[in-house]
Amino acid sequence: MANEQDLQALEREAYHGSYSDGIIDIFVGVSLLWIGVAWLWLPDFAGLAGILPAVFVVPMLEGRKRFLEPRVGYVTWGASRRRWEQRNLAALLAVGVGFLLLGVAVFFIVNGSSTDSDVASLLVPGLIAWLLALLAVGLAFLMATWRMLAYAGVLAVGGIATAWAEASPGWPLLAAGVVVSSTGIAMLVRFVRRNPVIAR
Repeated sequence: MANEQDLQALEREAYHGSYSDGIIDIFVGVSLLWIGVAWLWLPDFAGLAGILPAVFVVPMLEGRKRFLEPRVGYVTWGASRRRWEQRNLAALLAVGVGFLLLGVAVFFIVNGSSTDSDVASLLVPGLIAWLLALLAVGLAFLMATWRMLAYAGVLAVGGIATAWAEASPGWPLLAAGVVVSSTGIAMLVRFVRRNPVIAR
């Protein structure tokens, strides 16, 4: 029993460090940049901007796997952790796409409404950033990478600033995209330096 507990502890520790390469951060950051740019400068595509990152989730994960294996080897998690990760990742992806579509729908419905609501006009510009902040909190617990909570904070504060200034919802996504992708690039550079390709 003690050996099994030790193995589980080692697996948890390894899992916590398995997202230190920064690739997922870059993907999230570039996705936010793309959605922010689309919202600000390609308004005709704003409602569909979130579909493109969703389509590239699986290729990104496969590419990350192929990038990591020559550097850190191949790791197989226990069956229970694999089921837990697959189930929660699928649920989180579905919730994330749902949040984005909900935010876009509410934004256009309120903006196109003939009724003028002070509360709605105050809250709606920051709604998408706040919903994505909730998604970042979910990612933090799924990936056991607490920097995602900092990203959630950036999105939440950006949403507040956007609501206060009554600015475009694209601005907090653009700002968060810069922060997240820059962090991911810095992590990736450090990871590559610390983990050269293993010669076979």
